[in-house]
Amino acid sequence: MALIRAMFRRAMREWEWIDHVPAFKTYNKGGQVRVRWITEEQAEKLLRELPDHQREVVVFALSTGLRQGNVLDLTWDRVQLARRMTRIEHGDTKNGNALGVPLNDLAMAVLQRQKGKHETHVFTYRGEPLRSANTRAWRKALARCGITNFRWHDLRHTWASWLRQNDVPTWVLQELGGWKSETMVRRYAHLSVKHLQPYADQLIFAPKIRPPERRRKLRKAMTQNHPHRRPKRA
Repeated sequence: MALIRAMFRRAMREWEWIDHVPAFKTYNKGGQVRVRWITEEQAEKLLRELPDHQREVVVFALSTGLRQGNVLDLTWDRVQLARRMTRIEHGDTKNGNALGVPLNDLAMAVLQRQKGKHETHVFTYRGEPLRSANTRAWRKALARCGITNFRWHDLRHTWASWLRQNDVPTWVLQELGGWKSETMVRRYAHLSVKHLQPYADQLIFAPKIRPPERRRKLRKAMTQNHPHRRPKRA
Protein backbone atom coordinates (compact mmCIF):
# COMPACT_ATOMS: atom_id res chain seq x y z
CA MET A 1 0.00 0.00 0.00
CA ALA A 2 2.84 2.40 0.80
CA LEU A 3 4.41 1.73 -2.60
CA ILE A 4 1.13 2.29 -4.43
CA ARG A 5 0.51 5.54 -2.55
CA ALA A 6 4.03 6.72 -3.42
CA MET A 7 3.41 5.99 -7.10
CA PHE A 8 0.19 7.99 -7.09
CA ARG A 9 1.85 10.92 -5.26
CA ARG A 10 4.62 11.06 -7.83
CA ALA A 11 2.11 10.79 -10.64
CA MET A 12 0.30 13.83 -9.22
CA ARG A 13 3.15 16.04 -7.95
CA GLU A 14 5.96 15.36 -10.41
CA TRP A 15 4.45 13.96 -13.58
CA GLU A 16 1.09 15.76 -13.33
CA TRP A 17 -0.74 12.80 -14.81
CA ILE A 18 -3.56 12.99 -12.27
CA ASP A 19 -5.23 15.79 -10.33
CA HIS A 20 -5.45 14.09 -6.93
CA VAL A 21 -4.39 10.99 -5.07
CA PRO A 22 -7.31 8.60 -4.57
CA ALA A 23 -8.21 7.55 -1.04
CA PHE A 24 -7.09 4.14 0.13
CA LYS A 25 -8.70 2.07 2.82
CA THR A 26 -6.20 0.62 5.25
CA TYR A 27 -6.77 -3.00 6.15
CA ASN A 28 -5.36 -4.13 9.47
CA LYS A 29 -5.60 -7.59 10.97
CA GLY A 30 -8.16 -7.48 13.73
CA GLY A 31 -8.47 -3.71 13.31
CA GLN A 32 -5.27 -3.18 15.30
CA VAL A 33 -2.42 -0.91 14.18
CA ARG A 34 1.05 -2.32 14.72
CA VAL A 35 3.02 -0.46 17.40
CA ARG A 36 6.43 -1.90 18.21
CA TRP A 37 8.80 -0.03 20.48
CA ILE A 38 11.84 -0.78 22.63
CA THR A 39 12.86 0.34 26.08
CA GLU A 40 15.62 2.83 26.81
CA GLU A 41 17.82 -0.02 28.04
CA GLN A 42 17.33 -1.90 24.77
CA ALA A 43 18.03 1.24 22.78
CA GLU A 44 21.31 1.83 24.61
CA LYS A 45 22.34 -1.75 23.99
CA LEU A 46 21.50 -1.41 20.29
CA LEU A 47 23.47 1.82 19.95
CA ARG A 48 26.57 0.16 21.38
CA GLU A 49 26.37 -2.49 18.67
CA LEU A 50 26.03 -0.09 15.73
CA PRO A 51 28.90 1.44 13.72
CA ASP A 52 29.50 5.13 14.40
CA HIS A 53 27.76 6.55 11.33
CA GLN A 54 24.62 4.48 11.90
CA ARG A 55 24.60 5.18 15.62
CA GLU A 56 24.29 8.91 14.92
CA VAL A 57 21.37 8.36 12.54
CA VAL A 58 19.52 6.19 15.05
CA VAL A 59 20.08 8.65 17.90
CA PHE A 60 18.72 11.47 15.71
CA ALA A 61 15.67 9.39 14.79
CA LEU A 62 15.00 8.53 18.43
CA SER A 63 15.26 12.18 19.43
CA THR A 64 13.07 13.63 16.65
CA GLY A 65 10.71 10.86 15.54
CA LEU A 66 11.50 11.54 11.88
CA ARG A 67 11.04 8.85 9.28
CA GLN A 68 14.05 7.24 7.67
CA GLY A 69 13.76 9.14 4.39
CA ASN A 70 13.53 12.50 6.14
CA VAL A 71 16.59 11.72 8.25
CA LEU A 72 18.79 10.48 5.41
CA ASP A 73 17.74 13.31 3.08
CA LEU A 74 18.32 16.02 5.70
CA THR A 75 20.47 18.85 4.35
CA TRP A 76 22.14 21.71 6.18
CA ASP A 77 20.01 24.36 4.48
CA ARG A 78 17.00 22.92 6.35
CA VAL A 79 18.69 23.07 9.74
CA GLN A 80 18.52 26.18 11.92
CA LEU A 81 20.83 25.52 14.83
CA ALA A 82 20.30 28.96 16.37
CA ARG A 83 16.55 28.37 16.51
CA ARG A 84 16.97 24.70 17.48
CA MET A 85 14.76 23.44 14.70
CA THR A 86 14.77 21.79 11.32
CA ARG A 87 12.07 21.71 8.70
CA ILE A 88 10.73 19.09 6.37
CA GLU A 89 9.46 20.72 3.21
CA HIS A 90 6.01 20.44 1.68
CA GLY A 91 5.75 17.16 -0.20
CA ASP A 92 8.50 15.43 1.78
CA THR A 93 6.23 14.27 4.60
CA LYS A 94 3.77 11.39 4.50
CA ASN A 95 0.76 13.70 4.61
CA GLY A 96 2.27 16.18 2.16
CA ASN A 97 2.36 19.11 4.59
CA ALA A 98 5.50 20.94 5.67
CA LEU A 99 6.70 20.11 9.16
CA GLY A 100 8.75 22.09 11.65
CA VAL A 101 10.74 19.83 13.98
CA PRO A 102 12.04 21.16 17.33
CA LEU A 103 15.50 19.90 18.23
CA ASN A 104 16.16 18.79 21.79
CA ASP A 105 19.60 18.58 23.39
CA LEU A 106 20.14 15.04 22.11
CA ALA A 107 19.42 16.00 18.50
CA MET A 108 21.50 19.17 18.76
CA ALA A 109 24.48 17.16 19.98
CA VAL A 110 24.22 14.85 16.96
CA LEU A 111 24.15 17.80 14.55
CA GLN A 112 27.14 19.42 16.21
CA ARG A 113 29.13 16.23 15.67
CA GLN A 114 28.16 16.17 11.98
CA LYS A 115 29.18 19.74 11.21
CA GLY A 116 31.92 20.02 8.61
CA LYS A 117 31.67 16.44 7.35
CA HIS A 118 29.76 17.29 4.17
CA GLU A 119 28.86 20.49 2.37
CA THR A 120 25.19 19.71 1.84
CA HIS A 121 24.08 16.54 3.65
CA VAL A 122 23.99 16.04 7.39
CA PHE A 123 24.53 12.28 7.57
CA THR A 124 27.34 10.71 5.57
CA TYR A 125 29.45 7.59 5.22
CA ARG A 126 33.01 7.77 3.95
CA GLY A 127 32.48 11.30 2.71
CA GLU A 128 29.30 10.58 0.76
CA PRO A 129 25.66 11.14 1.72
CA LEU A 130 24.24 8.15 3.57
CA ARG A 131 21.69 6.47 1.31
CA SER A 132 20.44 3.55 3.41
CA ALA A 133 19.96 2.80 7.09
CA ASN A 134 18.28 -0.60 6.93
CA THR A 135 21.57 -2.37 6.21
CA ARG A 136 23.22 -5.65 7.13
CA ALA A 137 25.03 -3.89 9.99
CA TRP A 138 21.66 -2.73 11.37
CA ARG A 139 20.15 -6.21 11.19
CA LYS A 140 23.19 -7.86 12.73
CA ALA A 141 23.19 -5.35 15.59
CA LEU A 142 19.54 -6.18 16.31
CA ALA A 143 20.35 -9.88 16.31
CA ARG A 144 23.24 -9.45 18.72
CA CYS A 145 20.97 -7.53 21.08
CA GLY A 146 18.24 -10.14 20.89
CA ILE A 147 15.76 -7.55 19.57
CA THR A 148 13.26 -9.24 17.26
CA ASN A 149 10.36 -8.06 15.11
CA PHE A 150 11.79 -4.55 15.02
CA ARG A 151 11.97 -2.43 11.87
CA TRP A 152 13.74 0.86 11.29
CA HIS A 153 10.40 2.65 11.23
CA ASP A 154 9.77 1.34 14.74
CA LEU A 155 12.26 3.95 15.97
CA ARG A 156 9.46 6.43 15.32
CA HIS A 157 7.06 4.31 17.36
CA THR A 158 9.68 4.19 20.12
CA TRP A 159 10.07 7.99 20.11
CA ALA A 160 6.30 8.48 20.33
CA SER A 161 5.91 5.81 23.03
CA TRP A 162 8.63 7.36 25.19
CA LEU A 163 7.07 10.81 24.93
CA ARG A 164 3.63 9.47 25.77
CA GLN A 165 5.00 7.57 28.76
CA ASN A 166 6.37 10.90 29.96
CA ASP A 167 2.80 12.26 29.85
CA VAL A 168 3.08 14.31 26.64
CA PRO A 169 -0.55 14.97 25.59
CA THR A 170 -1.73 13.20 22.45
CA TRP A 171 -2.55 16.49 20.71
CA VAL A 172 1.01 17.70 21.27
CA LEU A 173 2.38 14.37 20.07
CA GLN A 174 0.24 14.66 16.95
CA GLU A 175 1.75 18.04 16.10
CA LEU A 176 5.30 16.95 16.91
CA GLY A 177 5.02 13.88 14.71
CA GLY A 178 3.15 15.56 11.88
CA TRP A 179 0.21 13.15 11.96
CA LYS A 180 -2.73 14.52 10.03
CA SER A 181 -5.31 12.33 11.75
CA GLU A 182 -5.89 12.07 15.48
CA THR A 183 -6.74 8.41 14.93
CA MET A 184 -3.10 7.68 14.07
CA VAL A 185 -1.78 9.11 17.32
CA ARG A 186 -4.44 7.49 19.48
CA ARG A 187 -2.48 4.24 19.24
CA TYR A 188 -0.15 5.66 21.91
CA ALA A 189 -2.85 7.04 24.21
CA HIS A 190 -2.92 4.03 26.53
CA LEU A 191 0.75 4.49 27.48
CA SER A 192 -0.11 7.30 29.90
CA VAL A 193 -3.13 7.61 32.19
CA LYS A 194 -1.91 10.43 34.42
CA HIS A 195 -4.62 12.75 33.11
CA LEU A 196 -7.24 10.17 34.06
CA GLN A 197 -6.01 9.62 37.62
CA PRO A 198 -8.06 12.47 39.21
CA TYR A 199 -11.23 10.94 37.76
CA ALA A 200 -10.35 7.45 38.93
CA ASP A 201 -9.77 8.85 42.42
CA GLN A 202 -13.35 10.15 42.52
CA LEU A 203 -14.56 6.64 43.28
CA ILE A 204 -14.96 6.82 47.06
CA PHE A 205 -16.58 3.45 47.71
CA ALA A 206 -15.11 2.03 50.94
CA PRO A 207 -16.45 -1.46 51.69
CA LYS A 208 -16.52 -2.40 55.37
CA ILE A 209 -14.54 -5.60 55.20
CA ARG A 210 -13.18 -7.11 58.38
CA PRO A 211 -9.45 -7.74 58.20
CA PRO A 212 -8.40 -11.44 58.13
CA GLU A 213 -6.99 -11.34 61.69
CA ARG A 214 -10.24 -9.97 63.06
CA ARG A 215 -12.23 -12.67 61.28
CA ARG A 216 -10.04 -15.40 62.76
CA LYS A 217 -10.42 -14.02 66.29
CA LEU A 218 -14.20 -13.78 65.85
CA ARG A 219 -14.51 -17.41 64.69
CA LYS A 220 -12.30 -18.60 67.55
CA ALA A 221 -14.39 -16.75 70.14
CA MET A 222 -17.64 -18.13 68.71
CA THR A 223 -16.25 -21.69 68.77
CA GLN A 224 -15.17 -21.36 72.40
CA ASN A 225 -18.56 -19.99 73.48
CA HIS A 226 -20.55 -22.50 71.41
CA PRO A 227 -18.38 -25.59 70.85
CA HIS A 228 -21.15 -27.46 68.96
CA ARG A 229 -22.04 -24.54 66.73
CA ARG A 230 -20.23 -23.87 63.47
CA PRO A 231 -19.56 -20.14 63.12
CA LYS A 232 -20.78 -18.32 60.07
CA ARG A 233 -18.19 -16.79 57.79
CA ALA A 234 -17.46 -13.18 58.70
